[in-house]
Amino acid sequence: MTAPPGLLLIHGEDRFSIDGEARSWLAAARSQCSSELNVEVFDAPARLDQVRRSLGEVPFLDPERYVLIRDAPQLGERSRRGSDGPEVLAGAIAQRSPTTSVCLAAHHRVAPAHPVLRAVREGGGVVVQRDVLRGRELRAWLERRLVERGLRLPRTAVDHLLRVGGADLGVLEGEVEKLAAYAAGGGALTAEAVTRLAAGDEQVAIWEVVERLLSPPPGRGAAALEGLLADGVSSQYLITTLAGQLRDLLVAQDLLAQKGGGPAALSRDLGLPPWRAERLARQAGAVPTVVVEEWLRTLQRLDADVKGGRANDADGLVGFGLRAARSVARPGEPGRR
Repeated sequence: MTAPPGLLLIHGEDRFSIDGEARSWLAAARSQCSSELNVEVFDAPARLDQVRRSLGEVPFLDPERYVLIRDAPQLGERSRRGSDGPEVLAGAIAQRSPTTSVCLAAHHRVAPAHPVLRAVREGGGVVVQRDVLRGRELRAWLERRLVERGLRLPRTAVDHLLRVGGADLGVLEGEVEKLAAYAAGGGALTAEAVTRLAAGDEQVAIWEVVERLLSPPPGRGAAALEGLLADGVSSQYLITTLAGQLRDLLVAQDLLAQKGGGPAALSRDLGLPPWRAERLARQAGAVPTVVVEEWLRTLQRLDADVKGGRANDADGLVGFGLRAARSVARPGEPGRR
């Protein structure tokens, strides 16, 4: 495997592509090293003392060190309370050791005039922006993935997958892997079979409730929940599905706390596709375990109260969404009181 770029910033709104490129950079970095001591990963570092030390260190045995920095709060539009400012990160990049390669990954757009983006460009680095695919580009991506997996689908089946996944490449990738497993078992990929196997729009939308609660602004999660109820989705179905997602998140948090290892460990230990493991690992670091446990207890109490006639299911779910959003909102974000 060839060496990765020495200075790289990946940013934009397409989480799947950004995660994939950061993962590829990290794999290429590890292929160049004889010791894991020369590869370091920082997730959302608020204070940058350790990052600056790491960027200035000389490699041990190998000719190069590699540092991956994911979702540094300094890359956001507004400073986060308690975090070092963007100028500190820009300075650390400009002053890094010549034997240190750096990749920064941000799941949002970084402004062209941002000091860190300027530092990357002035240092001869590469800036890659990955935005959500739409229209023909999205169809072309899906058709290319189907060809790569050796799958031939009727046009109506491809249309259905695009309706199911929308612009979420992670969801589409999961559906492609599901269809590949079905075909490997001898199943015929007719339009009817694909419609039956692929998740419906409703399931995809429910999946996004937790994801939106854990992404700024978290109020979008509460709004998504209200929208599903307004569309007539069964409240009991919502409670059951959300509780299942939260249980999965608790399992992921427990595994990561005990063993570490990040998304790769989750994928291996839980038998998850890489995109799902990446999402769970990101969510696991975005919210304390005690908050997830309280969300799950709230849903369990709501379920019991609804079945016992002591609560209105829709009102209870809306209240859950609003309280959940407030519990994870940062100061200054919508949903915080």
